[in-house]
Amino acid sequence: MHVLGVVASPRVNGNTDILVDEILSGVRSSGGTIDKIYISDFDIKPCDSCMSCMRERKCAIEDGWQEIADKVLKADGIVMGTPVYWNAVSAQMKLFMDRCFSFLDENFESAISGKSGAIVVACGAPDEAMTKISGLIIEDFMKFNKINIIGKITGINFRGKSDALQNQKLMAEAFQTGRKFI
Repeated sequence: MHVLGVVASPRVNGNTDILVDEILSGVRSSGGTIDKIYISDFDIKPCDSCMSCMRERKCAIEDGWQEIADKVLKADGIVMGTPVYWNAVSAQMKLFMDRCFSFLDENFESAISGKSGAIVVACGAPDEAMTKISGLIIEDFMKFNKINIIGKITGINFRGKSDALQNQKLMAEAFQTGRKFI
């Protein structure tokens, strides 16, 4: 089992990254292989709705998306992690999900269906209700693409960059979620 972590936070080693890493550690401990990308590291443009991908099964925009797409297609599983920005996913996660439109054919069948997936949502606010929309956005994305959701990790009250490390229960839950991929 090869699992790709997609970090949609610009904060390397921040709470979203830490939780995605812990899931990937669980995958690795069970004999799986892993890869991780930071959406912010790529120069990718928004989808321009040209629809050529539905005919060609490849995005027509020439940018860093093809490298990401190749990694997504190669993976058996995907971990999608986002911080909460204004009660929603980050711009980086929205950009990633929008460009995944290139995986759909003319019947809206997805080339990434059948994969396993896990969701990570990290929030600075102390109220878990603030994470609901972000979690639902990624969950709906996975359901539409027929990705089997194996777990969802939600962290709240993260005021410092690495507060997730202090929550041993959440870290253990993330690790065990990674083990479910295998």
